[in-house]
Amino acid sequence: MDERLFEASRKGNTDTLLKLIEEDPLILEDNSTHTSVETPLHIASLHGHTDFVRYILSQKPGFAKVLNSKGYSPLHLACANGHVDIVKELLKIDGETDHELCRRKDKKGRTPIHLAVIKGRDRVVAALILACPDSVREVTDRGETILHLTVKSENGCKRLRGLLEGFEDKEMLNWKDDEGNTVLHLAAARKQHEVLKFLLEQPELDVNAVNSNKLKALDILGEGPNQSNDQEVVQMLHLASMPKPDSQALTELSQANDAVIDVDTKTNDLTSKRDTKNSFKGLVEMRRGIMVMAVLIATVTFEVALNPPGGLWQDWGASVSNDTHRPGKSVAGEISPNSLTWFLVWDSIGFLASMSIILVLTCPSKLNWNSVSWEYIRLMMWVVIASVHMVFLYGVQMTTASNIFKRAVIAPFVFFYGVVGLLAMRSGWYSVTELGDLVKELWTKKKR
Repeated sequence: MDERLFEASRKGNTDTLLKLIEEDPLILEDNSTHTSVETPLHIASLHGHTDFVRYILSQKPGFAKVLNSKGYSPLHLACANGHVDIVKELLKIDGETDHELCRRKDKKGRTPIHLAVIKGRDRVVAALILACPDSVREVTDRGETILHLTVKSENGCKRLRGLLEGFEDKEMLNWKDDEGNTVLHLAAARKQHEVLKFLLEQPELDVNAVNSNKLKALDILGEGPNQSNDQEVVQMLHLASMPKPDSQALTELSQANDAVIDVDTKTNDLTSKRDTKNSFKGLVEMRRGIMVMAVLIATVTFEVALNPPGGLWQDWGASVSNDTHRPGKSVAGEISPNSLTWFLVWDSIGFLASMSIILVLTCPSKLNWNSVSWEYIRLMMWVVIASVHMVFLYGVQMTTASNIFKRAVIAPFVFFYGVVGLLAMRSGWYSVTELGDLVKELWTKKKR
């Protein structure tokens, strides 16, 4: 390229270009006769000179299709650098049916929209999709779609959300690159928790897709060092990957219930993902609440063990048993040793149960409503509740007169558990009645 023409293109100086053309009318022709060269349109598109580009296109529209030594067209360069006005000018000369410029690939098999996504040029991406909607389905030489490239870019979640909102057909969510990875695999490998949560909201997503190494996204997320918030996403992936009920089993029911079955099937299909999501949210909220409760009870039980009811002796002196008491020893240990013993027994049980709950909740595991860990937590919750009751009773007993203790503490406890017992008996009676009705129904069917 003529050095003066190159400099005019770099600076976007249209006046200089006009003078050069006046001096040598064939100066632009010299640049169009070679393949894989850098044309003035490449230079101007790279540097963002819209007026210069507009004039070059009016004189030599064929320059828009020329590729430089790296396989870049002017549209590639404009897209990569975010020059949306130049992109629009170049798209004006693109065919309305074949969209040749939008589909042109560089030496790595990347189209202009791929470069725009890699560089995070959101406005350019929007302009390309509007001009050529089918360009979103192009893949690179490595089989990567724009969704794969979006997940690899900065602010991947925001850009992925913006792309998918404009997609009517979201089958690309499950497209795989040359290594068999979907966008879910890439997000899991990069531990992009926001992206994973957003993807799991998409009904079209295949959570159980495997890559070339036979790994699911859940398997990949478990590899490498764990992060503090990995557990929440692991639970979401685990719940989403659970098999759904087989709808074919519904065909074995009687014809009289066919209409009802159809309605139920449709309802289940529409609400299954929502129910799974709500169930997981309930589990997460429950875990947080239990963690707060366990930490609080562990703190309180630790504190009262070091500062028992009645306080500690502050000086040396004669004790009730005629021994000399020492500073720092429990007063209740001299006055009510049996009560203090049971107080500390139940306090220790509550402390250990709370600590075990904290340990289970902080260890990485696939915690769900039916897991062994969750059953253990439920059991420890009952142990904690029972121990807190007993600690309260023995603590008040040691610091309250006997007649006041019976009226103010024992009486409310008896009344409360009496009501709870009646409700439990009522619930149990209903359960027994329902069981009896079920047995009777089965017996009747067997006779028939």
